[in-house]
Amino acid sequence: MLGSMDRWLPGAGGAPDGFLPRPGEEAVAQLSTGFDDDVPDDPEIPLPYGLRASASLLRRAGQELRSWPVGVRLSALSRVARSWLDPADPLRREAEEVLPAELGFTVEMVRWALDASFGAITTETLTDWWARDGEGTEPGPSLSAHIWSGNVFVAGLPPVVGSLLAGVPALIKAPSRHPTFASLFARSLAFHAPELGPCVGAASWPREDERTTQALLDADVVYVFGDDSTVDAVRGSAPESTRVAGFGHRVSVGLVGAPLDDSELVGLLEDCFAYDGGGCLTPKWVFAVGDARQALALARRASVLAPGVAARLPALPLTDEAAAHRAQYLGVAGFAGWAEAGSGWCVSTQPALEPEPPPRTLCFVPVPGVGQVLERLSPLAHALQGAVVGGSQTGAGAALMKRVSLSASPGMLQRPPLGWDHDGVEILKMLRS
Repeated sequence: MLGSMDRWLPGAGGAPDGFLPRPGEEAVAQLSTGFDDDVPDDPEIPLPYGLRASASLLRRAGQELRSWPVGVRLSALSRVARSWLDPADPLRREAEEVLPAELGFTVEMVRWALDASFGAITTETLTDWWARDGEGTEPGPSLSAHIWSGNVFVAGLPPVVGSLLAGVPALIKAPSRHPTFASLFARSLAFHAPELGPCVGAASWPREDERTTQALLDADVVYVFGDDSTVDAVRGSAPESTRVAGFGHRVSVGLVGAPLDDSELVGLLEDCFAYDGGGCLTPKWVFAVGDARQALALARRASVLAPGVAARLPALPLTDEAAAHRAQYLGVAGFAGWAEAGSGWCVSTQPALEPEPPPRTLCFVPVPGVGQVLERLSPLAHALQGAVVGGSQTGAGAALMKRVSLSASPGMLQRPPLGWDHDGVEILKMLRS
């Protein structure tokens, strides 16, 4: 089963089903260039050696990749994305079978995430991204590395797609507890776009394995997703010649005002429930311009719609600890404002940002005006990432939109565009000179 496969490294072990060959004498000889000690005789090559060998092969494959017209790379990427949108595709089916248990999501959540992420990778979006940030530039790095986080399993896709679009091979480090998706994605490239297949490697190992991580950091560019300590550790360990783009802990919010129709409330609920509330683009609080009665009216309407959205994006049953935490929150929020909950959802109002709402809670905080929103968020200004804006605040929220790297209408915050400059990082431009 692919669920137990934690690596897909062209030129350093390949895959057990034979899509890519296991290394012969030539590949083993390459391994001796990375370390001072001898290459072990074990046929299962230790991961640090495998990464070195794969990186060497990827850099060579990149020479041909960069020589192709961009349209060839673009067409291959859109073909792979379409395969992930096909329910009958064997790799898509494998993902639906393996990922829910591995990630702790329901199969419906995994399907939604795959559709949202690969649906954003189209011929049009790739063409627009290249025209904006790639046209007229020269080839730059020869290898990129990608360290993925565990909360939003598809968050690291855009930098990998951007790398291949720019003609730069990619090495992916998947979370040690969630190795399957990265391997499946690399395998899909080998299967549906063999011209790109030798240009992507994927593996998984614990963060404590510093030797393997150091082998990865010899890439020219590194994109790292994770908590702030992970990002800081990578920056501190990377060679001076390696450019590091870090995406650490961030917070997103909402801003709404009357009139707000039911479709916008449904969109807010979807943004809240996506990835079970564990992503940096999850709106932790939705500021409702007006008084407490207006916020309560919005919350009551949202509570009527919440069961239907939760049925489409269901969650696994709560653990005892999570259930106790939610019960405690409902009591506090209900005393200070209003709260109602059901299976997989919670809607509340509260006058302040504390207590922090538990996952899958759409929390409305009444404010007199937009100026008070910025004031309340000032302690979090360094960590703001996204804002979902709806109702009459679409124009009035301009000041808030300037403080975040992504703003969207309800239902679209968790569907960022492919060319989004995540946290101000110009992904594609980093991959070109």
